[in-house]
Amino acid sequence: MTAFTDRQRGFQQQADAEQQRYNQLAIWRLAWFVCSAVAVWLLLIGHQSTWALIASLIGLVVFARMMTWHRAVRRHRDLNRHLVTLNDDEQQRLDRKFTRPETGAAFAPVDHAYAHDLDVFGKHSLFRLLNRTHTHDGAARLAHYLLTPAQPHVIFLRQEAVKALTPHINWRQDFEATAMLNESIGLPTSGLRTWAMGTTLLPAWLNVARFLLPVLTLGLFVSWVMGYVPGLTVLAAIAAHGAVLSPFRHTTKLISEQTHDIAQSLADFADLFRFVESSPGDSIQLADLRKQLKSGQLTASAAVRQLARLVENFNFRRNPYFYLFIGLPTLWDVQYLVALNRWRAQYGPLLADWFSALAEAEALNSLAGFACAHPDYVQPELFEDDAVHVDAQHVAHPLIPPGRAVANSLAFDGLGKTTLITGSNMSGKSTFLRTIGLNVVLAQAGAVVAAQRFVCSPVQVYTSMRTQDSLEENTSSFYAELKRLRTLIQLTQAEPTANATTEQPSSGLPILYFLDEILKGTNSADRHKGAEALIRQLHRTKASGFVSTHDLELGQLGESVDFVANYHFQSDIHEGKVTFDYRLRPGICQSFNASQLMKAIGIEL
Repeated sequence: MTAFTDRQRGFQQQADAEQQRYNQLAIWRLAWFVCSAVAVWLLLIGHQSTWALIASLIGLVVFARMMTWHRAVRRHRDLNRHLVTLNDDEQQRLDRKFTRPETGAAFAPVDHAYAHDLDVFGKHSLFRLLNRTHTHDGAARLAHYLLTPAQPHVIFLRQEAVKALTPHINWRQDFEATAMLNESIGLPTSGLRTWAMGTTLLPAWLNVARFLLPVLTLGLFVSWVMGYVPGLTVLAAIAAHGAVLSPFRHTTKLISEQTHDIAQSLADFADLFRFVESSPGDSIQLADLRKQLKSGQLTASAAVRQLARLVENFNFRRNPYFYLFIGLPTLWDVQYLVALNRWRAQYGPLLADWFSALAEAEALNSLAGFACAHPDYVQPELFEDDAVHVDAQHVAHPLIPPGRAVANSLAFDGLGKTTLITGSNMSGKSTFLRTIGLNVVLAQAGAVVAAQRFVCSPVQVYTSMRTQDSLEENTSSFYAELKRLRTLIQLTQAEPTANATTEQPSSGLPILYFLDEILKGTNSADRHKGAEALIRQLHRTKASGFVSTHDLELGQLGESVDFVANYHFQSDIHEGKVTFDYRLRPGICQSFNASQLMKAIGIEL
């Protein structure tokens, strides 16, 4: 899409202009500081103390205002730079080149039903193709979308929200760019949420002492300055402050450590909440997210910004000079422990829901960004049925660049049915299985799919495609495949349970399986016998799926039973070279290229 390139160029021009303004302001700030200092010095040596004081105050006020202006310009510059990066990333993704480092591997469960075989996570994965999240919770929510088939009504709500967000590219990219302003925005928020649900126990007498003691100490200080009391009296009052703070020293240090790392990102989190509160679109889910971010008259963004100020001010205590001259005399720690307790009591129980809403918005934004980048992809239709139903017209592999991906069509319906795919090496069997599997995963996540038309029913995808041996577990690749097949058989026999996991799903959904080069680790006789037995056994269960094989005899099964359908990919030999068109055709494959490939490397046949 040229739109991303054009946007990248436009934001680069704005970033360059903001950089020029930033440099000019830096010069003006320095010039103002020097001129103010010179003016104050000249007034002082001219014995104009009053005017020197006025000049210094004016100089400080204007300098502070220039600093604020300077920070605002820097923020705009950085936002535009991040927008340049975002649009470059979008352009790269169209060619299936991924510039962001996140692979989602941390969210991949061991022995998941399909994540490893279908490249859901990894260097070249569905997660990297979709991911436009920047918070830890947002990435985890997107991973959950891809790992767990959603209920049809949930899929419908996501589709509606994605459709509403897709045309609002400015809102979506500004949302992302704001999240990129602070790297700590990607840190887990579990510690902050745990802290927010707690409280710091403070004795009741502190509510009086925290006001009374600083006032008395101030009075003693003024009296000392005026010569009414000795300096030891003030020191004794400060020592009393230290005695009051001493029992809470460990608590304040712990809270400071808990909040310091996240404090710098709280203001940016507040901005992200503000984006969600003003999200465009009239979808039900987006309206629910906006509603979720309100608490009475106060919004989540305002409450979190209030917390950001409290935490920032509280952590001034980490500066020893501030603590000695201001923190100790004012009982700073106690003042802010009380304020933070008040905030936690009012908003702490809501914070987890607010972060959940933000994570949901980021995950939906990822799906909307994917849809915007691929206007030719279609929103899938959901066919609510207890059987396995798939109708894929001109469906392509989403991880292959659209210009190179070869589309095929296939439809089947019912339970206990197997689509048998035969074909020569490298002809496209495994890629086709992943094409169907990945698009089913996308459909059940609420995303658009790489097809002209795609209809599917709710299913639990299960794969056995990349079984590998393990020296650690003393497991051969053949036995690893048997373990996967055993799990498949158990799934087809299992009753739905409330505590099912993504590793061993038992959701009551029919199983859609993908078995690549079935039983490839044993001899041809046992392979044929075992594969046919498995297909016949799966026929009697609540499952349907795909099996790829080199076993032509297994293909004969489709001619004797009605629950096996044969399709194939073929290769051609042209001037001694093997060529492929990657087109799916009905029937059993009649051409294989192993002998030609062996000849090509020098084996004399």
